[in-house]
Amino acid sequence: MGDQSRDAGIDIIKAICIVLVLIWHLQPISGGMLPYNNYAAFLGREAIRLFYHNITLLAVPTFILVSLYLFINKASHIENYWKKRSIRLIQIFLFWVCIQFIVYLLLGGKLPLPLNTIIPGGGPELSYVGASVFYFLFILILCTMWTFLFLKLAEKIKLILSIVIIALSCLHFVLSSLYGLGIDTMAMENYYIYIPVAYYLQNYKDKFIQYRICFFIGFFLSVYAELTFSNIMSAYGRLSIFFGVLSLVSLFITGRFTTNRPIEFLAKYSLGIFALHKYFQYLSNSLYEIFKHQGGIISIGPSAERMLQFIVTVALTCIVAYLLGKTKLRIYVS
Repeated sequence: MGDQSRDAGIDIIKAICIVLVLIWHLQPISGGMLPYNNYAAFLGREAIRLFYHNITLLAVPTFILVSLYLFINKASHIENYWKKRSIRLIQIFLFWVCIQFIVYLLLGGKLPLPLNTIIPGGGPELSYVGASVFYFLFILILCTMWTFLFLKLAEKIKLILSIVIIALSCLHFVLSSLYGLGIDTMAMENYYIYIPVAYYLQNYKDKFIQYRICFFIGFFLSVYAELTFSNIMSAYGRLSIFFGVLSLVSLFITGRFTTNRPIEFLAKYSLGIFALHKYFQYLSNSLYEIFKHQGGIISIGPSAERMLQFIVTVALTCIVAYLLGKTKLRIYVS
């Protein structure tokens, strides 16, 4: 049995999201692994593409929504909690950005770099594994501060502002998809919409859960519309992502589910896994290529190679996150 003091629904959501992050960044399977000479393989490639673009990308905005939900919950009964939360997020952000720069320099990166590499970029891009993931922390800091200001408003103002934010955000998502105008991943217009949603989730959770069928219908209809009428140009600024986040949260926040130790582990160390996985992706890929070129590894085919690197990366990431969690650095991984 899991730890009964934990919120099972939140743990499940966080565990699912960190697994989706790992799958999206490491991509252990791809459509290219399937043959191109039959219809079943075509359907398989489409299913993989759909999973990557409409399921795995739910992770980051879901983390934002859940973080804001927990922040509102604690801020409602802990005085000046927003200060403590903001300071902790800034501390975590600066720590991991420093680590990103250290790794970048160790790998032969050059200086100077533009300011937006740090804010909001979260540090420089690394070869082979791409851009820093720590932009997420900067986005979360901004969302937390905006949420604090939102909480200070009168209820009627909150309602009006919520309607405006949600309506304009949805309109922006639709028009961006229809006209092929991408919304940058680090742009705040992807995330404003989750501030009022988090507030009403916290204060009207039962009603929120009652609408989960509507959220699922909205998700499937928006996915169909994207496939039929629009070009997917944005990672998070899409109606399918918005309704997908609402569907995922409304399904598991009900309190009807129980957890186990693996789920609690993933939830507890989701920050550390999120922060560390690209470093171990780089390490596992580099070591594999070295051994492969030196003849120390027999070629096992691209599909098996991707899966092996996925397993090694995830294992090393989880082990190191757990070990760091036993030290004074635990605030940076859990």
